[in-house]
Amino acid sequence: MKRFFATAAAVVEDGGPALAENLRRANPHWTRHTHATHLLNGGAELTTVRDNLRHSSLATTSMDLHADDVRRAKQVADQFGAP
Repeated sequence: MKRFFATAAAVVEDGGPALAENLRRANPHWTRHTHATHLLNGGAELTTVRDNLRHSSLATTSMDLHADDVRRAKQVADQFGAP
């Protein structure tokens, strides 16, 4: 996996140095969290993601929601008509 991420980083380096740096730091655990984040962004239920990741607690799984704070805030504001 490290070689894959290093190769991907080299491919995107010129057009996206920040992305390249993220790819160089990537590891299997990172892909696990990315997987969870994409599931949650796609509308999967928290319990489904928890079970898929084999977490014993929803609290552990909910840590993957960190990247979703802005989207959730916008959805709540839209629902209640906040400016």
